[in-house]
Amino acid sequence: MVQNGEFGIDDVRRVVQRYWWILPICVVVFGAVGFSTATLLPKRYTSQTLVLVAKPTVPTEYVKPVVTEDLNRRLASMKEQILSRTQLEPVIEKFDLYRKERSKLHMEELVDRLRKTIEISPLAAMAGTEDRSMPGFTVNVTFEDAHLAQQICTSVTSMFMEQNASALEQQAARTTSFLNQRLTKRRPTSTSKTRSSPNSSACTWVRSLRRNRVTWAY
Repeated sequence: MVQNGEFGIDDVRRVVQRYWWILPICVVVFGAVGFSTATLLPKRYTSQTLVLVAKPTVPTEYVKPVVTEDLNRRLASMKEQILSRTQLEPVIEKFDLYRKERSKLHMEELVDRLRKTIEISPLAAMAGTEDRSMPGFTVNVTFEDAHLAQQICTSVTSMFMEQNASALEQQAARTTSFLNQRLTKRRPTSTSKTRSSPNSSACTWVRSLRRNRVTWAY
């Protein structure tokens, strides 16, 4: 019996003996609800690709790296281009996505639906290091079919790689053009006796720059 608002061992035993049937009913009911929820809800699969940033090989005191402080801004710009309708509509057609919905929905709605399944997340800089630049990013695609999720993730990652390679080539071309202009301006002031040092080393620098630029990629 309860005295002064306190339960004793006998009180607990008496309550359990009287209402023991509540426990198995709760187990059965909640188990059935959980099983039904797991069965009826659509399955979702996530495919993830990790893309790391390769550091430049040309010394920073000679040439400022292409991928440095503005990497987050470049990633945001590339993300905006890749998640546009121009880029995603061919993906829908290539993998025959949303086949049943095509007759009911406009292509813009289908593109928006695909866009929501793609998530681009930058990685945080490593703790304890002086380099605070972004070390890379992840591409996540969540879809109801595991194979399609993997294919879409691979396709989106390839778009990033292609755009990055194109941007690096353009930057390398601009840098090489700038160096050639500087060399052209310096040639009239050099004499025939000074054959070796400035121009030859600068040309070697340009050739080295061309070789190393193509290795810079995400």
